[in-house]
Amino acid sequence: MKKITWMVASMLTLGMLTFSSCSDKTKDSANETVEEAKNDMDENVAEAKSDIKEAGNEFEAKVKEEKDALKADIDDAVAKVDKKIEEADQKMEKATAAEKEKWQARKKELNAEKEDLKDSWKDVQNESAEKWDNFKAETKDKIAKVKADLND
Repeated sequence: MKKITWMVASMLTLGMLTFSSCSDKTKDSANETVEEAKNDMDENVAEAKSDIKEAGNEFEAKVKEEKDALKADIDDAVAKVDKKIEEADQKMEKATAAEKEKWQARKKELNAEKEDLKDSWKDVQNESAEKWDNFKAETKDKIAKVKADLND
């Protein structure tokens, strides 16, 4: 009877060791899987941050390029307005009193348009990226209006 008890106890011990060793392997495997998942997540987060930063840099470069182009358009329009103002001054020198009034009114309009364009450039420098597209469209409309007015 002692032999049977001893055998049963040995078998139970052997079974416990077998099952507990499998459990350790399972735990190790689970720990490795968790560690791999964590590493993958860390890599994905780092990659996402890098992509976001790169997209932000590209957007800033695009906005800067567009601001530079808009500045050139504004400068060109201001130069054309200045030329028209000079022409108005020359015409006022030779004009009659009635024509001088007309040219002075025109000169006043041109100076107002010129100041409006200069104010637009000041606004360009302060404009945030979120509002850039709307601001750019409004300023291009102003430039088009000034150019159309100059052609009249």
